[in-house]
Amino acid sequence: MNNLILCGFMGCGKTTVGKLLSRRLRMEYIDLDAELEAEAGMPIPEIFAQYGEAYFRELEHEAIKGLAKRIRCVVSTGGGAMTFARNVSAIDRRDAVVFLDAAFETCYARIKDSDRPIVRRSTAQALHELFLKRRAAYLCCSSFCVDANLPAEQLVDTIILLYNAGTV
Repeated sequence: MNNLILCGFMGCGKTTVGKLLSRRLRMEYIDLDAELEAEAGMPIPEIFAQYGEAYFRELEHEAIKGLAKRIRCVVSTGGGAMTFARNVSAIDRRDAVVFLDAAFETCYARIKDSDRPIVRRSTAQALHELFLKRRAAYLCCSSFCVDANLPAEQLVDTIILLYNAGTV
């Protein structure tokens, strides 16, 4: 196994769990969105505003392709990253994709006041529909699904048990 790649809807806990996992497993932590912001020299909302979603998705795809050159990393992806077939195909087959499956209500409570472009321009109903659509994509691309409604430490314990058992 090369890397642990965390996917899931916005607000499911990818960043929190990713940081905890990387510390506990002594692996490098990569926040894909933070890498994109550093590369572009601006926050994601500005990338969307100035260049549009297509440009952002191209940056995201190139960053995901770059993961194949890295080993022993815990990676938090953006909420939409693993919903694109080309990104899923770009993942090294030795990597494990872990879907953090949280309830929509949990995710929405965490993101509703954020500056994320998609949240700012969407209603709660539209976000729920996107959640359902993306959930199906996460289930298809993941090596393993974990209940992200659990407290972060318990979720990390579960992933580590699976990791040590060779399940993920």
